[in-house]
Amino acid sequence: MNTTRLLIIASLLFTYTGTFSQALDIVPELQTAGVSYIVMDARTGKTLDAHREHVSMTPASTMKIVATAAAMDKFGPEHCFETSLAIRKQTEDGVLHGDVYILGGGDPALGAIRFKNHYYTPFSFLKRWSDAIEEAGIQEIDGNIVGSENQDLLNKIPRTWIWEDIANYYGASPSLLNIYENTYQLSFDTGNKAGDATKINKITPADLEIEFQNEVKAADGGGDQAYIFGIPGTKQRIVRGTLPAGYNKYIIKGAIPNPALLAAKHLKDELVKNGINVSGNATTGMPSSKTETIHTLESPPLQDLIKLTHYKSINLYANMIGLLFSEKRIMDEALQNLISYWNEKGLRTEGMALEDACGLSGFNQVSAYQMAYILKYMSDSKYADQFKKSLPVSGESGTLKYFGRNYDFQSKFHGKSGSIKRVNCYAGYLETKSGKEVIVVSMINRYADESGNIRNIQENFFEDVFSRY
Repeated sequence: MNTTRLLIIASLLFTYTGTFSQALDIVPELQTAGVSYIVMDARTGKTLDAHREHVSMTPASTMKIVATAAAMDKFGPEHCFETSLAIRKQTEDGVLHGDVYILGGGDPALGAIRFKNHYYTPFSFLKRWSDAIEEAGIQEIDGNIVGSENQDLLNKIPRTWIWEDIANYYGASPSLLNIYENTYQLSFDTGNKAGDATKINKITPADLEIEFQNEVKAADGGGDQAYIFGIPGTKQRIVRGTLPAGYNKYIIKGAIPNPALLAAKHLKDELVKNGINVSGNATTGMPSSKTETIHTLESPPLQDLIKLTHYKSINLYANMIGLLFSEKRIMDEALQNLISYWNEKGLRTEGMALEDACGLSGFNQVSAYQMAYILKYMSDSKYADQFKKSLPVSGESGTLKYFGRNYDFQSKFHGKSGSIKRVNCYAGYLETKSGKEVIVVSMINRYADESGNIRNIQENFFEDVFSRY
């Protein structure tokens, strides 16, 4: 499909709403699609243009805005998650006759290399934990290292996530005690030519206790088309699909099945390395009686976590930010409280349905108007600048790095993209050619094309809005 035809299609589809039905007849990719959009004046809140803006749509990762905006508004940009070390029973002659607990507070970034300066400078977080235990007068532990986890949360991967997602890195389930973004790496030798069998040559971390059945084949290009499958609570994983031939260290990523246990194991290893013997095991559980906190580690501030959530579209971060809306960190409760929060801010929430806080579920429902209302609310809030700066910029950064590149609206759109199979959405703030700031939300669901034309149509829509207002 050439550029001229795309421009004609975009004009028919988005500029003249009266010919929308004609546009559907012209564009094969959209004959089965649902399309909803709104253009709103960011200063006055006046709707400048819209089509089916109140229809509930699948938002994909634009859904993250619902959670991140509410969290910044309620908790403030400096809010931090806390992870604590606690002990039970008294220390006698340097021996702790009891367990050490790692009490997770939902920090999604704990141990993340993305925050190297926070967790690994001047010492790693594990070394800081070991030092805190030693400073508490403990030279030996006659007990276990326990990663404290809300088992109901751990075992509750959102029920509407699909089989293809839940064992891969973007399907990492929320946990009270997360570690390394709940992600592991598989390194592959992909062979020399298409059709060759591949070989897993490294697993990081190496102590996951997962059994891999590798069915991945080499292909001529095509990038990462390998997927990890596995039932939650089991140790078996099957890796299927293709990877490009000619690599000896091709990395794909999966979801750590029990991050709380891994955190306990790595703390135990660190203690032994530093000369503190541990007679018990690394395990998981919750304290059955009162404990004494000996160390607390704060996460990076919420504004930094939100920026990374938007720039890298990290589902785990969004879900943990959403879970702030439940004191007991229960996902269903948090999602209902998120809807109630926006309802209390004046948003009509009829038709809004949340299955997660990140947009991975195809059963989430948010309208273009509801998304625009939230963006307008944030543009009027005391955190307006922080929130806008947390969003990627068209043609320049994050998930928008290639969106709008070489268009006139390059660098003029701060927003969030969202895509899952047959869903393509954008939402954010656009500075137009005249200098006006408008809120634009464009959502396309159930389209037939998978070739990339949908993004081109979206780009031409944004170009038209940029020029018109």
